[in-house]
Amino acid sequence: MTNESQAFPCGIPLGKLIGLVNHHKERLLHHYLMPLDMTPAQFKVLAAIAFDGANSPAEISKLLSIDCGSMTRMIERLVKKSLIEKQPNPEDKRGVLLHLTTTGQSLLEECLEIINNHVSPLLIGDLSSDEVDQLTGLLKRLLP
Repeated sequence: MTNESQAFPCGIPLGKLIGLVNHHKERLLHHYLMPLDMTPAQFKVLAAIAFDGANSPAEISKLLSIDCGSMTRMIERLVKKSLIEKQPNPEDKRGVLLHLTTTGQSLLEECLEIINNHVSPLLIGDLSSDEVDQLTGLLKRLLP
């Protein structure tokens, strides 16, 4: 059996390290969005509608890797909170199109402000702006 430092020269496998950073980000989002009665998953659905152009449950499910059943329940919660509205899809009578309400748009903007002012600085830590740029570039290169 090889010792961990031989198998992984930096100590932690890259995939695990990325996962740990993602888990840390999710905890921060949960902590800072909780006072707004918003979960990280709900925030991501609102952001997908507003910024990614995803306006059907299927598109959002695929984009966020959420199963259809969970997505249906999430949409119903967001409709009940008056953050999104469902409208019939004129191209597919069985489907619906999702849109942010004025309340949903306002809450999304409030979430983004909190993320920019509180979550992002904690994720960045003491990295310099050059280091953040370098890390951003490296992470983008890892994406397909």
